[in-house]
Amino acid sequence: PSSFPPSLCHRLDRNTGGLLIIAKNEESLNILLKKIKKGEVKRFYRCLVKGRMEKQQDRLSAYLRKDPSKSRVYISNDKKTGSVEIITCYKVIRYDPELDISLLEVELVTGRTHQIRAHMAHIGHPVIGDGKYGINEINRRFKLKAQALWAYRLKFSGPKTGSLLDYLCGLEFSVEPGFESLIE
Repeated sequence: PSSFPPSLCHRLDRNTGGLLIIAKNEESLNILLKKIKKGEVKRFYRCLVKGRMEKQQDRLSAYLRKDPSKSRVYISNDKKTGSVEIITCYKVIRYDPELDISLLEVELVTGRTHQIRAHMAHIGHPVIGDGKYGINEINRRFKLKAQALWAYRLKFSGPKTGSLLDYLCGLEFSVEPGFESLIE
């Protein structure tokens, strides 16, 4: 019997739901970590954000600086000491003019701490229910217990390498978030 404990291959922010990849053995863990680093595992999220997006879809680029002492990140349009580039793509699924919120599909091109939440807040569209980067007055209106952010789809790509995980190439896994009923 193996003594390898099942291990997370990536993580989700606190109060974010959805899909995670967990490796059952060390060989799988190493393969999955390489695939994630090479961009062969695409991660898609659904989220509700304040307001109407300026574009139907976009590729956003900015710089993220982490402040571990405050458990917070800061986004800027210009590179600063200690910052790293982030890329976040989004597509509007639907907009509700009565509630003034948009349902988005977001793809993480880079995957940094609090990236989606901080990046959306930076462009003026904070995630609904986010107590750290959002707007509390708006959050109270929706009475959510967590931010409306959900890791809903994983898509595996890349060349087959003869590894034990080649069967994943071309597969997608998804699970729908529960908060979408807010915007129907």
